[in-house]
Amino acid sequence: MNKEIKICSHHQDGEQTPLIWTFAFNHNEYWCPACGANYGALGAGDDIENTLILEKRLKEYEKLSRRFLRGNSLLVCSMFKYKGEYKKFSEMSKRFQTFWINRSKEWKYKF
Repeated sequence: MNKEIKICSHHQDGEQTPLIWTFAFNHNEYWCPACGANYGALGAGDDIENTLILEKRLKEYEKLSRRFLRGNSLLVCSMFKYKGEYKKFSEMSKRFQTFWINRSKEWKYKF
């Protein structure tokens, strides 16, 4: 377990929400799953001492948001590897596109 963890600075009075490191948003490497705030790699959120509660919350959010972040990643990247080949999202079948577009829309924010 890391000694420090980054939390969202937008709603500290409510739930302390760990930020998730992701490439699902252009120019923003950190994402808050509770309010949707995006941060760049430098100066993201607030660094606080990590606890078991925060570590557990981070793992839970990572698991719950996996499909949402994957869908967003596919929408913002120029190319991705699919079955051993590099593809553009627009080259994929309509069924594939619809599935991942819907996944990127299904996340509900608490705040």
